[in-house]
Amino acid sequence: MELKITSKTNDKYLDRTLINFSLKTEPKETVKIDDVKKKLAEHFPEGFLVVYTLKNVYGSREINGVAHVYKDEESAKKVLQKFILKKNGVVYAEKQKEEKGTK
Repeated sequence: MELKITSKTNDKYLDRTLINFSLKTEPKETVKIDDVKKKLAEHFPEGFLVVYTLKNVYGSREINGVAHVYKDEESAKKVLQKFILKKNGVVYAEKQKEEKGTK
């Protein structure tokens, strides 16, 4: 998997950095959000990273995506929808903690 960052924009109103990127994959390679987060963390080690979208480019082995980098997890929870947080494994961990506490 080869990562190329196509653009990086600072969003001062929501205190985040928007990253557009593309991935070139090998044939029959399955790309998971955790793998993409690890690749992006090499370029953006500071902050809380959330992969917003991943879209395959039809007819090629390329994936275009958008990621957000927040200063901490709490600021991401204030802005993002729950399904995006769940997709990135943030809300799921809290739900497991709640279930353990109620039993």
